[in-house]
Amino acid sequence: MKIRIFGAALLFCFGANAGQFKMTDGIIHSKISYQNLNRIKVKGDKIDSIAGIEAAFHFEKNDKTGEIFIRPTEDNGYSPISLSLTTVSGKTQDLLLEVVDGEASTVELIAGTEGRDIPLSNLDEEISGNDYEENVCAVMKKFINLPKNCPEIEVRASDRNCAHLTASLEKAYMINGYLALKYRVTTSLQKASGLDERMFSRKGDICLSLSSLEIRPNTSVSLYVLRH
Repeated sequence: MKIRIFGAALLFCFGANAGQFKMTDGIIHSKISYQNLNRIKVKGDKIDSIAGIEAAFHFEKNDKTGEIFIRPTEDNGYSPISLSLTTVSGKTQDLLLEVVDGEASTVELIAGTEGRDIPLSNLDEEISGNDYEENVCAVMKKFINLPKNCPEIEVRASDRNCAHLTASLEKAYMINGYLALKYRVTTSLQKASGLDERMFSRKGDICLSLSSLEIRPNTSVSLYVLRH
């Protein structure tokens, strides 16, 4: 059964940028987005723990799939992030992640079994739930990049307010069977402040994505929401 992620286990959208690497005794170099939450996973295994400079990044772990989701902190900025991960089966891998602008990335590591490498062709089976997640992310990416002339639908949806923030519905669409809502987020503060998708989550949401993780006075940020 495919996992549908709702409520407290919200699925956040990850971009199409991806790198696939065989696990090695050396350091694997890859890139992650500064603005977005990035995914790191081990195909054929699950991540048990990671170690690194705590002030350099925020991370969350999905215990069901064994994936981690990482985002650089403001203090770290665009400095490279060094971390080491350990899998459930006891394998370790060192990573050096270059922080760049752009879409979120997926760093996929290929783990061997019992000390031997497994050919990529034998690793086609994904961890349960990944097909659904990839489908939702594809729909979200399509939503974010919709042409201006796409037909809209009429829906009633209340504002999504959070402290000094207001998210007002701008447009609504039906995309691949999903209700796609685009909100305009504004702030009443006279200084810049950080944003997080979970600030605006509501029961029934499947996937949320922000166009920026920072909002400044007299500007707005787009919030994209997918619902069934």
